Amino acid sequence: MIHAHTAYGLTFHLSFPCPILPLATADAKPDVTVVEGPVPRQLAAPVAQDQNWQAEPGRFLFRAGRHVGRFLVERGRKITLERNPGADEEALGFHFLDSVLAAALRQNGLLVLHANSIATQRGALAVSGESGAGKSTTTAALLRRGCALLADDLTVLRAGPEGRVEVLPGMPQFCLCEDAAGRFGQDITGLSRHRRSSKKFIVPARAAMANSPVSLHALYLLRTYPGHDVRVRRLRGAEKFDAVQEAIYGPVLPQEHPAQFSLLAALTQLVAVFRLERPEQRWTVEAVAEAMLGG
Repeated sequence: MIHAHTAYGLTFHLSFPCPILPLATADAKPDVTVVEGPVPRQLAAPVAQDQNWQAEPGRFLFRAGRHVGRFLVERGRKITLERNPGADEEALGFHFLDSVLAAALRQNGLLVLHANSIATQRGALAVSGESGAGKSTTTAALLRRGCALLADDLTVLRAGPEGRVEVLPGMPQFCLCEDAAGRFGQDITGLSRHRRSSKKFIVPARAAMANSPVSLHALYLLRTYPGHDVRVRRLRGAEKFDAVQEAIYGPVLPQEHPAQFSLLAALTQLVAVFRLERPEQRWTVEAVAEAMLGG
């Protein structure tokens, strides 16, 4: 059975269910197709690798563990899945929506950031930074102020009109820790926990989603510091370029797709980049949200 879905401007035909992804129209032709078959344990000539993945131009191998199996992404168009016996479909969907999907997007010439993104009246804000700095809590605060969700965790950029950089709408969900959910009045009864961070719950957000791409206004890199006030500093020159590199998700290979490098140049030249530091203790998410909306 084929499961047809859409996200980040692409249509996916999957060999397994993925309920969180929006359904594609019946006549939509697939941009990316998942098939099931044999997948090698190693790539022949990887140019980048980590414990669970290897990459070479046009090919990305992801080893998802004994409860799932292996994925091979090729040229951004075909993904082969070799399931392990008794593979857990929930875990399969989780890994697909994380590293595997990001690889397919990169191979299609899109630039992927490890960031949340929100549509505001001034344009899209992307929020990246260190783990635990408050990205998800800040996202929830901005949504409560009437902003719309573009993406959680994977922010995907493409070239827009007049050389602008656009953020593509992703999956209609975001994650919240239990204490943050209580602060915002979010009922977490029956919600699934995030597989990588069991302290977080996955919150459906279809009603809060933006429906079309939004020009990127600013990128914020969040981190904590042992002070008392929220500090915001606009980055320039080499410091700005280095900060953008911090936010990029996964390996960007020079041989893979030239469109990524024109996007990276446009992001560095045209989009404001800020370092936002919030106190380690006794911080208010309202102050962080206000600083972003005013930046």
